Amino acid sequence: VIATGGLAPLIIGVSETIDHHEPDLTLIGLRLIHERNA
Repeated sequence: VIATGGLAPLIIGVSETIDHHEPDLTLIGLRLIHERNA
């Protein structure tokens, strides 16, 4: 499970299922879409 967003660090400390924190996942996806359509 990947935690994203600004409040993710608060949840990571109490969750046993979160494996990775990626704060910019949405932005990374948008960049990839832009690059494929450019």
